[in-house]
Amino acid sequence: MRNFLAIALLAVVGALAAHSLQAEETIVGVPTVQAAVPSVRSQIVTIELIQAHQEYQLAKLRMHEYRFVTLPQQRRNLDDQIKFAEAEIAVLSRRLRDYRPFLRVGEYSPVRTAAQEHRLALVDVEQQLGRLKNERIGLLRLTRQHSQLYQLDVLRAATRLAMARRTVEVAVRQAGGGDAPAR
Repeated sequence: MRNFLAIALLAVVGALAAHSLQAEETIVGVPTVQAAVPSVRSQIVTIELIQAHQEYQLAKLRMHEYRFVTLPQQRRNLDDQIKFAEAEIAVLSRRLRDYRPFLRVGEYSPVRTAAQEHRLALVDVEQQLGRLKNERIGLLRLTRQHSQLYQLDVLRAATRLAMARRTVEVAVRQAGGGDAPAR
């Protein structure tokens, strides 16, 4: 009976490995639990243990992706937008400064109209710059909270994995230590 169970579990693990190869994914190590009795060399793998291990690996990957991919990308995007807005402010300010000598010509001159359009564009870009800086500050504030959420996910998955391992160890003890090693 135990041999049949072991063969069935190996078939399930093989099917999972074959499925992961078809989906171009890899199973990051097959979790096993050494039997509680030292004389037993067999390793026990259960579906619950495999799922707990995969959940743990996925939680670690999500946390790693956030820390090293998503967060730096968001920071770079905001920093690039801020630099662009600052450069645009510099260009519009210079244009307004260059228009000053020509504004004395007349009340309804085309130069005055262009200067007013540039002044409005400058105000718009300055407001946009303020929003971007506030967004960057908000991102920095939320970084710690997001990191804590990902750490809690990893901890929850690690706890589930430990509980699955403990369940297998208890089952091995109750079964009397499993099959004796062949000599």
